[in-house]
Amino acid sequence: MKTDEKKLVGTLAHFLVSDSDSTALRSFLSSLTYHSSTIRTELVQLLNKWQDKEDDLIFPAKDLWADFKQLVGSNPDLGVAVVDGCNINDIASFYDEINAVYMSSESWKIGSLDGFDDLLYGGFGTFKDAASHCIVWKDIAHSRTSLGLETTLAYYQGKLGAQSPFNQTHFQKKLDELKAGRGETYFDIVADIIRSHRKVTWVYKGYPQNKSVYL
Repeated sequence: MKTDEKKLVGTLAHFLVSDSDSTALRSFLSSLTYHSSTIRTELVQLLNKWQDKEDDLIFPAKDLWADFKQLVGSNPDLGVAVVDGCNINDIASFYDEINAVYMSSESWKIGSLDGFDDLLYGGFGTFKDAASHCIVWKDIAHSRTSLGLETTLAYYQGKLGAQSPFNQTHFQKKLDELKAGRGETYFDIVADIIRSHRKVTWVYKGYPQNKSVYL
């Protein structure tokens, strides 16, 4: 019986984003030995490399993350996009990261919330033909802060210039709501977009709670 590689990779992603204790991670990697004859060579090589590592060589998991990104990057059929939250410091760098992950095969880039929403529907980008895929968001707390209140206030204020072609009433309302503590930050809007796509599984620290992730 063929092993569900997507499930195994999704579970490994959960361990990584959650900074799980190395004993639990090593136990999981060891359990994959029983599947070594039914999973691809690259996955076998990763588990063989890491299952016997000492604790201090696993976490912090910089090298393991690098191996994981190499695995999913060279095997797009696994349907995993790794977003490095530490690369996101403002709105522009958010799109730089998304374009690096999703749009390397395209001759154009996205740069708006509508474009991001369209990307997750498919039809273009790395997973244009995928029935489903998973976003593994590393260091999400950094992204949440970078796309937080201060960034969002500046974003809305930029839409309200005298020569702005944007809907002034709409963005003034958004700005007022944000100042009153009722509005969404840019990160909140990005999160809402991701959650609106049922074909997308989002893995980040704190969610999902269950380590067994089906993609």
